[in-house]
Order: sequence, then structure tokens, then C-alpha cells
Amino acid sequence: MARIPLVDRRTVLAFVGGLVLVAFMVYVFNPWRAIHLMERADPRYLALALAIQVLDLLLWALRWHVVLRRSGLKAPFLTVFLVNNVSMLVNNVTPSARSGGEPVRVFLLAKATGYRMREVASTVVVDRVLDYAPLVFLMGLTAVFTIEAGAGELTYIAFGGVGLLTGALIGALYLLTREDTLVGIANKISRFLPGDRRFEEVERWVRAFTETLREALKDKGTLLRGSAVSFAVWSCELIRPYVVFESLGRPVPFRVVVIAYTVSMFAGVLPLFPGGLGLVELSTASVYKLFGLGAGISAAATLLDRLISYWFVNVVGLTSAFILTKRGLREVEDAIRARESRDDNTTGR
Repeated sequence: MARIPLVDRRTVLAFVGGLVLVAFMVYVFNPWRAIHLMERADPRYLALALAIQVLDLLLWALRWHVVLRRSGLKAPFLTVFLVNNVSMLVNNVTPSARSGGEPVRVFLLAKATGYRMREVASTVVVDRVLDYAPLVFLMGLTAVFTIEAGAGELTYIAFGGVGLLTGALIGALYLLTREDTLVGIANKISRFLPGDRRFEEVERWVRAFTETLREALKDKGTLLRGSAVSFAVWSCELIRPYVVFESLGRPVPFRVVVIAYTVSMFAGVLPLFPGGLGLVELSTASVYKLFGLGAGISAAATLLDRLISYWFVNVVGLTSAFILTKRGLREVEDAIRARESRDDNTTGR
């Protein structure tokens, strides 16, 4: 496997800035009370929350696997799972509005399976499109809950989110499915690439990509099955923090969890800190406190949930990267041994 640099000096500084923001949140939100509550958390509920996160990771990979198979790309589920985990790691350690891992997904799966990158890239686009229906449902649910709770300012966030998601989806699909527009962009980009036939090669890549993408988007089976898995994914994202509150012995209304998650999701996509580090913690705890929860319980629940949804996912991503690297080195060693064996047989003759 080729080595992909994940961090640079700017990313490290952003990461440190995120940690400082987390520390600030803990300091403001009654740190001693939060630590006391975390120490007394019920390990059974925490184990359940961790199991939900593992299920969440499996479902993310399953959705992409469904898209790949429907597109005719046969990749082992384990490989898809490992690559997807590395992609999430990249999203979490780079301030890229949770999109930096998508090129990594394309590159790693293409290298692992031998498929062309344009074929894999179209499946990644479809995989992201499948988030639209459950996210719009989540925004609508948040709007209803905020109206019921009388939190008008948060209602604007929910409706704004629906408009933003819809506009982004329509704009992205319009651009990505129009060959002439993409070819024009590719023509400008290709001027910076070496080689005499640079434009012809890029043009072929673009036309093949758009054709593959259009075919995938026409497949109702992919859209229906993938959307069903997406709803399961986002359900896990909401059930996990609810279970974390149960571990602290303080059940909360489910609507509060939904509203807090939606607000933190918008904070997390801002390309300021890696994976929204600091911003997610501060916004989540603030919403909990806004709905009447104590500062200590708000901070404790937020930190425990992020320990599972952010730090644990990073550990899984690092482990997956290690496994893929070892697998790649093994393939290289096998190829070298096979070549040496052929050379020995030739010499023997």
C-alpha cells in the first residue's frame, strides 16, 4: 500500500487548538462534577454504547458495499470495512469539513482491488448521496422538536440545514453528471499536468466517470437499499448518546439528544478543527445545558460520547490502516518471491 501523509504542521496546530477548546469547555462546565459523574458511569451501558458504535461502523461499510456490488465492483466486505475506517480517520484528523477521507477511500480501494479509480469514485459519490434522505428527515424532526420546546433560534438552524443540504445535493449532482462542464474544468486542470496527451486522458476519465455515476443513480435498488441502511446508520448515531446518558443515571428526553446532535453536526463540518474537535464538544454540551441539564452532566455525557464516537473511531482507523499496510507489504513480498521463483526456474533450464 502506498503511504498517504495524514498530517502536516497546520493540521497539528489545528488539532492542538481543538484540544484547547475541549479543555475550555470542561473548565466552564463544572469539571470536578463532570469527572465525578464519569467515574461513576455504569460500565454496562458504556459497553452497549461502544457496541452501537461498532455496529455503526459496520453499517457505514455495508452501505458502501451495497453500492459497490450494485455497480459491479466485487470487493470483500472486510476490505471495504478497513478502507472506510481509514477514511473516517482521515476525516477526523484533518480540518476538511469531513470530506478529506473521500479521496483516500477511492485511492485505497482502487489499490486493494485493482479497479479503476473512476469506477470507485462514482460509488463514493453515490454513497454520500444516500445520506440525503435520513439527514433531511433528521432536520425535519429537529425542527418539530425545537418548535415544541419553544427554541425558535434552533428551528432556523434545522430549516436552514434542509435548504443547505438540498441545494448542495442538487448543485453537486448537476455538476457531476454534466460531461461538458466537467470536461471544461478538466481541460483547465490538465494544463498543469505533464505529457502531450494530458487532456485526452483526463477527458476519457471524466466521461467514463460521469457515465458510471449516471448509471448508478438510475438504479432504484441501490437507492432504496442504501437509504434503508442510511436510516439505520443515523439511528445508531442518535441512540448512542441516549445510552451514554443512561450510563450516567440521568435519562434525558430523546428530542434533546436529536437537537444537540443536529447542532453539533453543523459545528463539526466547519473546516476549523480536525473532525470538529472542540466545536462539537462545546456545542453539544451547550445545547444540553440550554434544555435544563446541569453543567456537570452535560460535560460528562458529551465527553463520554466523544470518547466513543471520535477517539475510539480513530483507534479503529489506525488499526485498519496498519492491517492494510501489512497486507500490502505481504502482497509485495509474495510478488517478489514469485518473480525469484520464475527466475530460478529459467536459470535451471
